[in-house]
Amino acid sequence: MKQYHLFLLAVLFVTTPVAAVRPMTSLFVEHLGANIFEIGIITACYSFAPLFLAIFSGRVIDRIGEKLPLMIGSIGMGLGMLCPFLFPTTAIFYLSHLLLGGGQLIALVAVQNGIARGVPKEQRNKAIATLTLFTSLGLMLGPLIGGYSTEKLGFQFSYLLFATFSLCLFVTGLFVKKKTFGEEDKKKGKVQQEKVKITDLLFIPGLKQSIIISMLVLSALDIFNVYYPLYASSIGMSPSAIGLVLTTQALASVVTRLFLTTLIHRMGIIRLLTVFMVMGALAYGALPAFETIAYILIVVTIIGTGLGMIQPLTIMLTYDFSPKDRTAEVLSIRLAGNRLAQVIIPLMFAALSNVTGLGVIFVMKAILLGGGALLGRGIQNRSEKQPASSSKT
Repeated sequence: MKQYHLFLLAVLFVTTPVAAVRPMTSLFVEHLGANIFEIGIITACYSFAPLFLAIFSGRVIDRIGEKLPLMIGSIGMGLGMLCPFLFPTTAIFYLSHLLLGGGQLIALVAVQNGIARGVPKEQRNKAIATLTLFTSLGLMLGPLIGGYSTEKLGFQFSYLLFATFSLCLFVTGLFVKKKTFGEEDKKKGKVQQEKVKITDLLFIPGLKQSIIISMLVLSALDIFNVYYPLYASSIGMSPSAIGLVLTTQALASVVTRLFLTTLIHRMGIIRLLTVFMVMGALAYGALPAFETIAYILIVVTIIGTGLGMIQPLTIMLTYDFSPKDRTAEVLSIRLAGNRLAQVIIPLMFAALSNVTGLGVIFVMKAILLGGGALLGRGIQNRSEKQPASSSKT
């Protein structure tokens, strides 16, 4: 259980600084003179490195365990946040976000696999729910601290502040135990990885649909965190007010996930996924209609409640559908899919916003989320007889 709590602590150090600096980045580079399209490219860079690292890092974690990858990820994140402090120019943010995205992916796969692998099967959903609760806590604290640190310290020194989180993550990794293998386990894992191709994994019933839904939801949250600060700034909101809005959305995710295990037992994973995704989609599409802070806080609370519930459910489904010796690799495929969506969609919507304005992109993304809810019902139709789709998994 000591290792379990170490991973919970680690996820705070993984998520909090990134949740702080990513919204801050869009405002910082705009201050440095970047246009909307350049901001979209920089945002995509955060997701570009993981596309190349995901499969490799997942396979490595399956073979050697979580300790070393967690420490390597912390170094990448730290360097990514030190770059803007040392060289505050628009150009440096391309490198910064490549390092930040790659480092976070390696660390996050290590944490997710360590949590899921380290508990008995009957406790896995509860463990993943607790992990995502801590993730939401980090996503909540990040914008709150980031908003106020920007006002008090300025953009440049805020990056130095959040770089210290990576040092804490590195130290945490020192206490994670190495994964031990017998020769038979090593040979079995190597043969299994060579025997089953990535394309074969994606044809496992329900797995591909779970990954697509995760892509839609995470890209929606990504667009909210990156583009809503710009939209809010355009309607006259202060940095601290923007931080409050982002924090409220994350807080709603935290509160919702307190009831995740209970809701799974009552509704089942698939029904829960569909209902909350529809709820989040409706609120997401309504977001540009409000400019009064009180109404905005209500809407983002619904967004946080709806979409915040989906990510842990997709992690549960992904792990349940994974072959036993390929869990980290499949989790990394899921994260690679998330990052692919984060590469394509910000670029697409950045170009679109030059024509339609920022408000319209929230409506269009809400339509895609509605399509994801229908896809969720498809998982139920294809896998309703499998244990992974039941409320007991």
